[in-house]
Amino acid sequence: MSQDPFGDIPLFREIQRLLSSGGGPVNYEILGQVARSVAVESGFDPAPDPATDRVFAETVHSAENLLAGYTRLTLEEPNLTHAMTRTEWIETATKGWRWVLEPLAQRFTGQMSEAGPEGAQGIEMAMGQVAPLLMGMQGGALIGHMAREVLGRFDLPVPYDDDGKLFLMAANADAVAAEYSFDKDTLYRWIAVQEAARAVITSSTPWLMRYWRSLLLEVIDSIEIDVADIERRMTELQSGGMEALQEGFGPDGALPVVSTERHRNALDRTNAFIALFEGYARHAVGQVIEQVIGDTTIIDEGMSRRALSPSDGAKMLASVLGLSLDRKLDAAGETFCAGVVKLQGIAALNNVWAAADNLPSLAEIKDPFAWMERLGIG
Repeated sequence: MSQDPFGDIPLFREIQRLLSSGGGPVNYEILGQVARSVAVESGFDPAPDPATDRVFAETVHSAENLLAGYTRLTLEEPNLTHAMTRTEWIETATKGWRWVLEPLAQRFTGQMSEAGPEGAQGIEMAMGQVAPLLMGMQGGALIGHMAREVLGRFDLPVPYDDDGKLFLMAANADAVAAEYSFDKDTLYRWIAVQEAARAVITSSTPWLMRYWRSLLLEVIDSIEIDVADIERRMTELQSGGMEALQEGFGPDGALPVVSTERHRNALDRTNAFIALFEGYARHAVGQVIEQVIGDTTIIDEGMSRRALSPSDGAKMLASVLGLSLDRKLDAAGETFCAGVVKLQGIAALNNVWAAADNLPSLAEIKDPFAWMERLGIG
């Protein structure tokens, strides 16, 4: 790599002059502009009908009482809810994911700086200027695509650092209802029960959110970037201009993460936790949802089909962190939970929430007997 990898690229000199923030590892101004551009292509972002907000809130509160009763997890107080627009969600995600975006940007910058010759201050300075812009564009593309896909707070395996309200993305839910011929109110209520189940777990387990965040930070800390690929892309921008910049960091061109043993191990721990969390919630939902909504077979089948088609946002999340939304693993977590409950009851399964050391490994997710033996259950 040359001493100054960007010095001969007019595009980057101009971008740095006009847009480099210099105020942190991520250019949040650019992130917001890109996210809004991607999320609201038509410029139309309707506010949810107040009736939608009411249906969602009432269903959450009905479901959380039944869920707490079945799981025997203590719910201190009812969850607050909100039906929001895509623009509101972009603001929520931008602020609520800083704890992930900034360490990721710092990891990226550090990796690029370390790749140059020893003492190459030009590279370090260039990365310090350009990396916030690139991470702003990458984060904006990710958040923008997700803003068109997310249905609720727990749709993505990345916790928010915010007020903790459960939310419904009404415009996205309406689009799904139209695509799959669902009744809109029934879909709102279906989403509400899913959200309530996950909130009961997080609300009753004080250490869980801190642990979840630590897992993702470990994944970020273990990321290795293919520096040669990044340098190649940047060099190609000299002739490609802004169009190449957009394509190079879109859904199919995110940060090139190199697979290493440390990163794979961090992902395994994270995936095991997510499988357990999602599996427990799905199991609990299955026990109460008919009492809240009635027969949900049509929606269950349609949403399962939807989950099998990876979206642009899901592709970007997998590219940026190496973290894929593995629905088969979620199903394995549900099977694990159902198996333990069938053998020993819900109280035995609740041992998973007693301490982080009690969480099953990926191998134990697939073999509940091994987990029960390790904990002395049965």
